[in-house]
Amino acid sequence: MSDVTFKHPDYVKNFPLWGKVDDVCKGQKAVKDKREVYLPRNNPQDKTIEAQGFYDSYLQRAVFYGVTGKTLGSLVGAAFATDPTFKYPPELEHLERNANGAGVSLYQLSQSALRHILKHYRCALYVDFPDVGPSRNRAEEKAKQAYPMVHLLASKAVVNWDTMIVGNQMKLNLVVIEESVSERGQDGFSIESKTQYRVLRLEDIGQGDVVYTIEVYTKSDKDVWVGNGRKIPTDYNGDPWSYIPFTFVGAVDNSTQIENSPLLELADVNLAHYRDSADFQESVYYMGQPQYYVTGVDWNWFQEARKNGVYVGSKTLMPIPKDGSFGIAQVEPNTLAREAMKDKWQQMKEMGARLVEKGSASKTATEANNDDAIQHSVLSLCTANINEAMSMVLRWCAKFVMPDVNVLTKDDLLYEISQEFNKQGYLADLSRQLFESAVQGHSSFKSWWEYNQSGMFPKQTYDEERLNLEAEQEGKLDLTGE
Repeated sequence: MSDVTFKHPDYVKNFPLWGKVDDVCKGQKAVKDKREVYLPRNNPQDKTIEAQGFYDSYLQRAVFYGVTGKTLGSLVGAAFATDPTFKYPPELEHLERNANGAGVSLYQLSQSALRHILKHYRCALYVDFPDVGPSRNRAEEKAKQAYPMVHLLASKAVVNWDTMIVGNQMKLNLVVIEESVSERGQDGFSIESKTQYRVLRLEDIGQGDVVYTIEVYTKSDKDVWVGNGRKIPTDYNGDPWSYIPFTFVGAVDNSTQIENSPLLELADVNLAHYRDSADFQESVYYMGQPQYYVTGVDWNWFQEARKNGVYVGSKTLMPIPKDGSFGIAQVEPNTLAREAMKDKWQQMKEMGARLVEKGSASKTATEANNDDAIQHSVLSLCTANINEAMSMVLRWCAKFVMPDVNVLTKDDLLYEISQEFNKQGYLADLSRQLFESAVQGHSSFKSWWEYNQSGMFPKQTYDEERLNLEAEQEGKLDLTGE
């Protein structure tokens, strides 16, 4: 009997690691809510109420520093400091504002994709199209209000997959996607979530041909997963697909293989730093306060002092017996836990945690470049893989709405995240040179103006710059961008 809920062994192995990085990136509340998972008890065998109270205090005093989450935000911000380049034919103009059917643009999808890759090593992109017949013309296409949509899937959503050899190519022949569907309750306000599985298959139809099918599985009243019938999607020309319009996007490559996420090691050290913080804060709480003591007293003096009270202060006289003494015991600083925290803090910095420390020494240019190289070698590869996946996805979208996608070039269809993560910044000399070039008629004033506004050299082709220059000379250039 087939089981649509079966999970791939690699999925099962990596699922706890993905959850750990997610919790660490969410911050202190998510980490502390897991209690013993990330902060073990000192005496796990003791289940008494008193031991529980001690652990609750131990947990409350611990401090978790959100280094991994801040690093994630910093890396995504670096990749998207410059807006991606997006070129598309009129048939795909909706992707710029609503790429997934929920009002999320392709730009925002690519940001989310990078976050998933950095946290989980991979995510997936999947293209679908409403179940409508082929259109005879562009007007009929618009009347249907049917658009290809790009769906970003987290690593946790793709629970199973498999490949097959077709000719001399390896293709995905099975993808199982776990989906959560919300339904409004009978009262009109409450919401009930149900799980369903979307199964994408590449089926052999004989004579070496394969066809792409979709089937959705839901749970019946008898608590059995039942398929709702297979559908065969077709492209613009009404032809079935010979592959699944689905691709994994990874930190190393876009294959089905799974490696450790780029932020996993940093998350592990972040949690170790958290445990050291708990030990340090406990030491401060129990050993940081001074302890008063009296020597040379008997039981009678103690009972009398207990009855009348003992007052400590510079203006208070404390009578003590002959040969007695009064003192304050102050423990020596316990630096072991603190030193362990400092060591791990330095390790996190070396792993790419970009933290601003007041009063720290300035880095030399060589040191700064080396730090960037460590981070950007991973970040560059992630963005390059997203760019490659997006190129395929856009062609799949075009195949749903255009008769021939082979005529499209990079000037017609392109999505590219810039890998120039270090913004050069505004240079007065370059601005002056651009202005002088514009005065001499060698370049356009528009390029000079855009540089002064953004601090970045305008990205445009030679022909685009030539047209701008000609329009300026004729007094027809529109600087409003409308």
